[in-house]
Amino acid sequence: MSIPVFAPNQMRLFTRRSLSSVGGNLDQVRRKIHVQALKGISFEIKRGEHLALIGHNGAGKSTLLRVIAGIYPATQGVVSVTGSIGCVLDMGAGITPEMTGYECIKFQHMLFGNPDEEWQDLAEDVAEFTDLGDYLRLPIRTYSEGMRARLIAALATSWRRDILLIDEGIGAGDQEFQEKLSRRVRRLLESAGLLVLASHSIDLLRTYCTRGLVLAHGEVQMIGELEDAIQAYANMRLG
Repeated sequence: MSIPVFAPNQMRLFTRRSLSSVGGNLDQVRRKIHVQALKGISFEIKRGEHLALIGHNGAGKSTLLRVIAGIYPATQGVVSVTGSIGCVLDMGAGITPEMTGYECIKFQHMLFGNPDEEWQDLAEDVAEFTDLGDYLRLPIRTYSEGMRARLIAALATSWRRDILLIDEGIGAGDQEFQEKLSRRVRRLLESAGLLVLASHSIDLLRTYCTRGLVLAHGEVQMIGELEDAIQAYANMRLG
């Protein structure tokens, strides 16, 4: 998985000396800098499995989730996904900062909702779950990070999905909201069957996951039972 790196809001590339090697490996192809975000990734997840993605910042966890979701196309290899996907990522599919909360709800209902149901029913559910109230009438760019996380988490868990992908979002908000979201996710997982969760919180991973995949610099270091993966990651940090 190779990603070209541009300067923010500009159509020019960073120079090599301005980049850090904390995350993936850096390559220069035809004078363009590419981050080798993922390399040699190969694994299979079956229905009923709850997989934790474990690794340092820049290890490739978020990129891998986005490749699975189809947000990032793989530049090499094949990604095979069977079933519907729900994502709790930075921003949901089709959501832009200029949309109001209600516009986001209506759009998501058009994409994933039951055509026999009114989007207003979904809006009531989201409003009650998130406690966003009149903020749903405002553009998302006015929301705090926690408010955006609430809205995205609510939308991602509003319908039955075969696969649920979560990138830290479940830990957003105060303790009361985390408990509400935890109950909502558990109900969804009873029918979803497959979960991939990326988080730095070991307690959170232990709550939801039974297996673990350890990433370092975009490569899989090991995949196996969760406690074995947690220990492998701890050994990597100590080493």
